[in-house]
Amino acid sequence: MPVPDPFREGLARGWTTYNGARLPQDLTLEADVAIIGSGAGGGNTAEILSAAGYNVLLIEEGPLKTSSDFKLLEDQAYTSLYQEGLGRMSKDGAITILQGRAVGGTTLINWTSSFRTPDQTLNHWAAEHNVRGHSPAQMAPWFERMEQRLGVAPWLIPPNANNDVIRKGCERLGYSWHVIPRNVRGCWNLGYCGMGCPTNAKQSMLVTTIPSLLDKGGALLYLARAERLTLKNDTVVDLQCLAMDERCVAPTGRRITVKARHYVLAGGGINSRHCYCAPMHQTLMNAWANGHSCIW
Repeated sequence: MPVPDPFREGLARGWTTYNGARLPQDLTLEADVAIIGSGAGGGNTAEILSAAGYNVLLIEEGPLKTSSDFKLLEDQAYTSLYQEGLGRMSKDGAITILQGRAVGGTTLINWTSSFRTPDQTLNHWAAEHNVRGHSPAQMAPWFERMEQRLGVAPWLIPPNANNDVIRKGCERLGYSWHVIPRNVRGCWNLGYCGMGCPTNAKQSMLVTTIPSLLDKGGALLYLARAERLTLKNDTVVDLQCLAMDERCVAPTGRRITVKARHYVLAGGGINSRHCYCAPMHQTLMNAWANGHSCIW
């Protein structure tokens, strides 16, 4: 029996989406909140704000690919789901950067490891960068909220021989070790997480927060590269986007102008190594309360 594709079912029900590659002419869109990037930060922010009653537009540079498209083939997955076809690297060429570029962002192709920001990291941010409101105690309810939302729990499958060697080595050396929490529900353990989940077990933004946004009347614009925020008197008046072709390689020549009351920049790999972005949620809510119009 084929695995259901809930995203395509939602599209058939009339979700509001815009495919930049198929625009017959330039387009202007309006929203209360425009969010650039559909990964961990953008997807969760979109769900929270749409649930609060805001009209939200989520913007993604890459294509829309759903579970029906995931064939677990490297040539297809790498070219369509990753930045620069899996060719993005650090400046010195030493590290390959596995960054997603599709609706769902890097949550679509990561390996589901979902751990809380370590206490020492939160404390470092506070001490060295004057970050407020993100102490371990303050963040705990946000982490718990997202763990429940995305099904984050320790991996129940016994470790294979490779991982068990690491466990034994840690115990012999007196190092601590833990089973990695993962954001999955009903995982088939296929082992091809990096090529998109064909069973929708991975609780990526594609199957969680973005459908929630669209069910609440929000909109999704994809194959649209955010190019420039237009400023006037220190205020953002609009966002200029370039429509991209179906392969997300070259602009089509069409332009999309987005006019919103608030703009959230959540693209470019922000928090892409993790499956949720609780710190962004709290920062976002604080900024909204203070009347800020552009959240980074």
